[in-house]
Amino acid sequence: MMEPSEMSLDDIHKKSPKLMHSLSSLDSSMLKKQESSTEKELSEGFITKFDSSGKVQSVPVTYENDSNMSPLDDGKINNISDFVSTDIITKPFHFVSGNVNPTRFNPLRKKSGILNVLAEQATRNRIVAKNGYYNTIFSSKGKKWRLLKDFFTSSLDLSWFWIFFLFASAFFSSWLFFAIIWYLTFLIHGDFNLEYLEIENITPCATDIVGFTSCFLFSIETQHTIGYGGRATTEQCPFAIIVLSFQSIIGVIIQACTAGIIFAKFTVPSQRQGTIIFSKNAVITIRNGALYLLWRIADLRRSTLIEASVRAFIIQKEVTEEGEVIPYHQQDLLCGSDIEGTNNRVFIIFPVTISHKIDASSPLYNYSPSELLSSRFEIICILEGTTEETGSSIQVRTSYLPNEILWGHRFEHSSIAYDKTVGSYRVNHSVINQSTVDQTPRFSAKLLDKKRQKKRLN
Repeated sequence: MMEPSEMSLDDIHKKSPKLMHSLSSLDSSMLKKQESSTEKELSEGFITKFDSSGKVQSVPVTYENDSNMSPLDDGKINNISDFVSTDIITKPFHFVSGNVNPTRFNPLRKKSGILNVLAEQATRNRIVAKNGYYNTIFSSKGKKWRLLKDFFTSSLDLSWFWIFFLFASAFFSSWLFFAIIWYLTFLIHGDFNLEYLEIENITPCATDIVGFTSCFLFSIETQHTIGYGGRATTEQCPFAIIVLSFQSIIGVIIQACTAGIIFAKFTVPSQRQGTIIFSKNAVITIRNGALYLLWRIADLRRSTLIEASVRAFIIQKEVTEEGEVIPYHQQDLLCGSDIEGTNNRVFIIFPVTISHKIDASSPLYNYSPSELLSSRFEIICILEGTTEETGSSIQVRTSYLPNEILWGHRFEHSSIAYDKTVGSYRVNHSVINQSTVDQTPRFSAKLLDKKRQKKRLN
């Protein structure tokens, strides 16, 4: 079977006269559209055209150079524009000669519109990532010494690699430092001059020490009480006894710090946060005549959090009456697990829906669906609690951008159901993100209150 690009024009005319007529119409319409544009930079070329009898003729045309195309896009086919372009069906039979860039209708190339707004919002950097990590970098020149003063907390903030590297460096540094001290002690005492020791009948500070390598091994064996074997200190050098005592004390301190920090690092429930999941999207729905912002939280572990609580706040730009611009203003969002969203205590044995009532005190009071989509803010949701296993406090975070808030949706309540076969409630965490469209009004809470008041007055 021949590919479309390998078919001759006569075969096309014989097999599909209607297709040839449509191709001719499309080429003619595109030709008229391109000839009508005179303001942009133009290039000349040729285009194939079918006449009424089905014969091929070359028609000189003038093409628009697409100034919006980037250097990376020059001469390449855009798969997205091809999908929505009207001339996609003509590509196998569309032959162009000359150094030209054919102009294609591409609605995604518009500078405004719903698709571009969504793309801009989706790619915008956020302060808190979906997994809870802060997207911040601290530039504290001249203040980093304060972190060294809090050595224990700074060590816990390090990764495992740097913790092991830090303590390995501490051990090697202490071994090397005391090896140098031992070497200088033995060198000054003359322990490396065996003839002098035999002639003067002098007892060395330590036995079986012949060089720096022996001193390094002696330092390791002393600090970790491995056992000297043939190497051992004598009563000849009081200074060597003092060095031995100090090295033993410092070795114990380094080992105690290593054990304490590693144990504390193990007890930090950083991985416990990974078992707490938030819904991918938040929704705005109507409950009891009022608009509510909802999101979900679930715990994958059977052990629950003690004294778990939720809170949320919004970060957006604010302008005061005096004209002061606060680019990242934080404002609390009253939220909770009850319908009104006033009780921030939660008991997470199954997926829990957290609600925030959009009333006159809410920062979302003036937002309509269209204004919500074009706005720039970030809602940060936080869950805090104490783990049953270790008694450590944890904080789990996520954030929602305006394009991640679904207006007119509500979460499905199918995540928990009673299973008669096992006599227990079965929790399905896979449906935590499922929502359905409801009849929520498509205007702001402020306008909803005005209409309700107007209806009461009438």
